[in-house]
Amino acid sequence: MTVSIKRWEPENVIFWLSRGRGIARRNLWLSIFSLHLNFNIWMMWSMVVVNLPAVGFLISGQQQFLLVSIPPLVGALMRLIYSWAWSWVGGGLWLGLSTLFLLLPAWGVGRVVQDIASPFWQLLLVAALCGIGGGASASHLSNTSFFFPKSEKGLAMGLNAGLGNLGVSVAQLLIPLCILYPLFGYAAGEPQVWGRGGEVHFVWLQNAAYIWLPLIVLIALACLLYAHDLPKLRITPHDQLDAMKDPHTWYICLLYMGSYGTFLGFSAAFPLLARAMFPHIDASPYLFVGPMVCALSRPLGGWMGDKVGGGIATVAANLLMAAGTVGVYLGMPSAGSGGSFWLFLAMFQLIFFAAGVGNGSSYQLAPKVFLILAGRDAQLHGETLQQAYLRGGRRGASAMNVSSVMAAFGGFVIPKAFGSALDWFGSFLPAFAMFFLFYLLCMVIAWWHYSRPRAAMRC
Repeated sequence: MTVSIKRWEPENVIFWLSRGRGIARRNLWLSIFSLHLNFNIWMMWSMVVVNLPAVGFLISGQQQFLLVSIPPLVGALMRLIYSWAWSWVGGGLWLGLSTLFLLLPAWGVGRVVQDIASPFWQLLLVAALCGIGGGASASHLSNTSFFFPKSEKGLAMGLNAGLGNLGVSVAQLLIPLCILYPLFGYAAGEPQVWGRGGEVHFVWLQNAAYIWLPLIVLIALACLLYAHDLPKLRITPHDQLDAMKDPHTWYICLLYMGSYGTFLGFSAAFPLLARAMFPHIDASPYLFVGPMVCALSRPLGGWMGDKVGGGIATVAANLLMAAGTVGVYLGMPSAGSGGSFWLFLAMFQLIFFAAGVGNGSSYQLAPKVFLILAGRDAQLHGETLQQAYLRGGRRGASAMNVSSVMAAFGGFVIPKAFGSALDWFGSFLPAFAMFFLFYLLCMVIAWWHYSRPRAAMRC
């Protein structure tokens, strides 16, 4: 089972160099592998849904957008539990247990997609099960933040989240390939007939779920055997409510929602958007690129937060996302034009890149801001550095949890906004206009509170 640690002082240079750094890095990589797999499961559903009509499921376009919006919604709700459960169970033990939970959606999706007569409520149920994978960030990143000293938190959390988020891209790259072949033979079930236009061939849609089963077992065992449990913090919902009283929690929530919500929402919605706007172009070879760009740029955002300031990096990220949204509009089909798929695709990559930078830069604001606040309070009340670090770390972790929960709702709002805009206005333009204004709002908040020269929390 996991190893329990009684003493952990990452700000103590001697302790860190002699013992702490090696342990921290081991747990970081275990967390990365586990979080990566959670994102594989969380976003595999969007790749399944886009293929459901082609294999015979009778669902409308509005129902498809609803189905891909359910996993982010459930993931956000799961984070309410994950965000404090790990601190009671132990971070290492929770890594293993939460990974084992992924067996439920992997098995459920593999079963339900084999029967085109499955009622819509069953599709909603397995969509909700996929949301289990969305809870992991709230526990993994908070746990990781306690392993590293303040000077290395940004990069460590950026690597954890960035390589974990890469699971979205990996799922979108592998699933279209693995469903073309009988990887598990007939033991996994019969193939389905896939047909669209004049193209007809066999697919094994259940492979989209079954390919993850052996990896789930392997990674869960690795976490249970080799991860570490830090001294239990006992974070409670009361701590989260206490953090919610501080306005900085809400500023960071909004900033993280703008970037992380963009990543989740556009990753889930882009396959359907590309097919709806450019039905004569096969966008499947490009679906994985945006999430991959976002995941790989997140460590850059964490590094920029450490080196030039999280506020400055977040301002730049939101400016780029707003510019990218304008570019997407220019590439969209209109009444007098068929649009430009390549401009549309390129501008989405810009948005994904900026969202990744914003993910890394805005999320690392929480532990730093609350450590600064704790340090200032310590000077006023005569606390030791260790006492201030523990209190600031606890408040920072609670604020990170709240931010993680709220940001995940962006993954629900974006696909739902596209579906509603299509239903009410017959166009996706109102949804893009709303996102553009939101990015401008986030840019102003980041500048005012965390990047302007006289900002009280410039960091």
